[in-house]
Amino acid sequence: MPPKVTDNRPANSESLHAVEAETAQAAQRIVATYSEDFLDAATLMCMLGVEPDGLIHRRVVEELEAQEKEAKKATRKTTKRASKKATKKAAKKATKKATKKATKKSAKKTTKKTTKKAAKKTTKKA
Repeated sequence: MPPKVTDNRPANSESLHAVEAETAQAAQRIVATYSEDFLDAATLMCMLGVEPDGLIHRRVVEELEAQEKEAKKATRKTTKRASKKATKKAAKKATKKATKKATKKSAKKTTKKTTKKAAKKTTKKA
C-alpha cells in the first residue's frame, strides 16, 4: 500500500490568495506592455486567466464590432455626399457650357443677319 500523502503547508488561504493576486497583477502589466491594442490585451488576459473583474472577452469583441460598423456607416455617408457634390458641380459646368455655346451661336447668327442686311442695302443702293 502506498504511503498516505499529507499536506505540509499551513492552511492559510489568505496568504495564497494574496500571492495569486500579485501574480495576476504582474501578468496584467506584462500583457498590457506587449499587446498591440485593447482587443489584443483582453484576449491575452482571458487566455491566461488573469483578466480583471468585469472583463468578458465576448462583450469586448461585440462592442468593438459595433463600433467598427458605425464607423463604416459614417464613412459611407461622407463618400456619398462627396460624390453627390461632384456630380452637382459637373452638371453645373455642363449647363454653363451649353448656355455659353447657345449664346455664342445666337450672337453669331444675329451678327450674320445684320451683316447680310447691311450688304443687301448697300447693293440695292448701288
